[in-house]
Amino acid sequence: MKGSEQRGAQRYQGKLPVELASGKGVTRDFSGSGIFFETDRSFTPGQPIEFTLVLEHIDPKRPVRVTCKGEIVRVEKSGQKIGVAAAISSYEFEEVQGEVT
Repeated sequence: MKGSEQRGAQRYQGKLPVELASGKGVTRDFSGSGIFFETDRSFTPGQPIEFTLVLEHIDPKRPVRVTCKGEIVRVEKSGQKIGVAAAISSYEFEEVQGEVT
């Protein structure tokens, strides 16, 4: 019998900045369909969420920003931080302003 692991997409570990409507966070791991990040903001399972991932190292001139929408699936308290797992239902890359070279 398999364990309780239900993920279908490969997870990647890494610390990326997460921008929230009223706060910030840092990822612990992520995939194409979900994310786990730590923040000091409180969330509730089932709550919709919108956040922006900041990919700082893709372009040295300006970070690439990915706006994601989804739903909170799990919340874990860990000391002073709150761990938040969210399923991502859609994402959009921010349009980059300026010349294309």
